[in-house]
Amino acid sequence: MKYIITSIQLNGIVNKVLLTNLLNFAKEQGVDKILTFVQRGRYIEEELIDPVIFEHNIELIHGEMKLNANLKLYDTLILPQQINPFTGMNKKLSRDYSYILPSPKIRYESIASNSKYPRALMSTGEITRPNYKTHTAHGRKAEEQHQYGFVYVEIVNNQIFKAFQIEATKKGDFQHLTKKYHSGEVLECQPEALVLGDWHTGDTDPWVRRESIKMISALHPKRVVFHDIFNGHSINHHERGQLLAELRNVQDNRICLETELRMVHKEICYFANKFPDITFLIVRSNHDDFLEKYVQQKMFIDDPLNFLFTCRLIAQIVDPTKIPLQEALSIIGPLPHNVRFTQQDESYRVYGIELAHHGHLGANGSKGSPNQFNSLNLKMITGHTHSPKLMENGMVVGTSTHLRLGYTHGPSSWLNAHGILYSNGKYGLLTLIK
Repeated sequence: MKYIITSIQLNGIVNKVLLTNLLNFAKEQGVDKILTFVQRGRYIEEELIDPVIFEHNIELIHGEMKLNANLKLYDTLILPQQINPFTGMNKKLSRDYSYILPSPKIRYESIASNSKYPRALMSTGEITRPNYKTHTAHGRKAEEQHQYGFVYVEIVNNQIFKAFQIEATKKGDFQHLTKKYHSGEVLECQPEALVLGDWHTGDTDPWVRRESIKMISALHPKRVVFHDIFNGHSINHHERGQLLAELRNVQDNRICLETELRMVHKEICYFANKFPDITFLIVRSNHDDFLEKYVQQKMFIDDPLNFLFTCRLIAQIVDPTKIPLQEALSIIGPLPHNVRFTQQDESYRVYGIELAHHGHLGANGSKGSPNQFNSLNLKMITGHTHSPKLMENGMVVGTSTHLRLGYTHGPSSWLNAHGILYSNGKYGLLTLIK
């Protein structure tokens, strides 16, 4: 089964262009049902539904609806002007399901779980124009944050589902993967960027790697962005002095820096040579900075295995304008022409969306966090947390690693998830679940 789930406001006027594009999308994808939540309008007395809804077999959602054993639709009855549609919901809703909830905002949150996968909370966006009390500050803010869109769901089987949150422009046009739905027409489009979940060469899940290669081949984006392509297990300062961790690294042959860098160099060359007309952006990340910390804190002095290679590297990175990972990989061998490394604090924006920020550095020297970035007046697609998230001012991709590593214990919100950016400045998550 395939579904489109969206929401409308009472006394709200349907965005006709969006509805036309949505119906074209439904026809192209072979959607079985179009469902909509109904939310309050400007005043409690309002009760009219735009009659165009009933002309196209769009079904209204009442209460809750189960789509498979792991996914439910649930009408929270929240006011549409509520800024965060998920407030309190992670405590109220059953831990056994992921949920699609009504809201004029398009948000995604990964909820930690002891299961194989975390739960997800997703909100719908709307297909009606804003209907708020704009004489109040709360109403004006709600109108500014009003997002047109819907959730497209493919039910694979009773356990697995695929969900895509699709945001439209104010006009009502939107893009999904390689298709643009524009003023009633369906056109081919090339995504601007595919932002991969934190890569961590050496800990990358082989299945995620294969699926990512298929995704790049199918989508053929202009850019592919890597976060944490260097894992740093050979020089990880977090494990320094921990006997069992160090012994396990010895057993797994994970203690030679040069060997690890050769793995990373091989990985970069593989992707760059396989897709020569795509730009590969290597974002400077916290695991990349293991290299600089390893040198700065003179840890290599007590590490004979990596001493000589590190001495070669030091001469290259004394210059603060140099990028340590790029210099280290250049010692291993030449780098392809279509690979670009970003420096710390460098900006790389595509259609106003910042792509060169990993997410580990916050404002004024603090540690970075999605909540902090959400308060900035800048939309960003970041990584670092391994827990995907869609916010008012940006998106966080997940991880490309195994979901359980040696240092992860207890409930986890990690998920394999990439991000996609389109030429209309809209973006969305692409989750990978097997």
